[in-house]
Amino acid sequence: MSYSGNLYVNANQALVVAISGETTALTVANNLTTFRMPFDFQLTDVKASLTTAGGTSGTTTIDLNSDGSSILSTKLTIDDGDLTSVGATTKYVFSKTLILANSKMTVDVDAITGSGAEAGGKITLIGYPLS
Repeated sequence: MSYSGNLYVNANQALVVAISGETTALTVANNLTTFRMPFDFQLTDVKASLTTAGGTSGTTTIDLNSDGSSILSTKLTIDDGDLTSVGATTKYVFSKTLILANSKMTVDVDAITGSGAEAGGKITLIGYPLS
C-alpha cells in the first residue's frame, strides 16, 4: 500500500514463480512447484510464460491451487507457438482471488502441446498485499 495525500492506494505487486528449469521440458504433472504465500494477497491478474514455446497443436494448460483447491474455474492456457498466456484464445477465470498468508500454493500442468517442446515455465501472480 502506498500513501497518496489522505488516501492509501493499493499498489500492484508481482510474484514470479518458476515451474520448470529454463531448458527443462514441461511435463503433465501435479505439484510441479510448491511455495507458501508470504502475506495475505488479493489477486488481480495471473499470467503464465515460457522460454521455449510448444508447437504442433493444442495448448499448454496450467492450474494454480491454494491449500489443495484450484483458484481458477477456467485454467491458464498458452496457445501453441506462443510464449505467454496474454492474448490466449481461452481467457482464465478466477474462482478465488484472496490468498491468505502461509497458504500452500501448488502449480499443476494439465496439458502440453503436441510437440511437448515447452520449457522455462513461470507463473506470475499479480495483486496487492492486504494489511
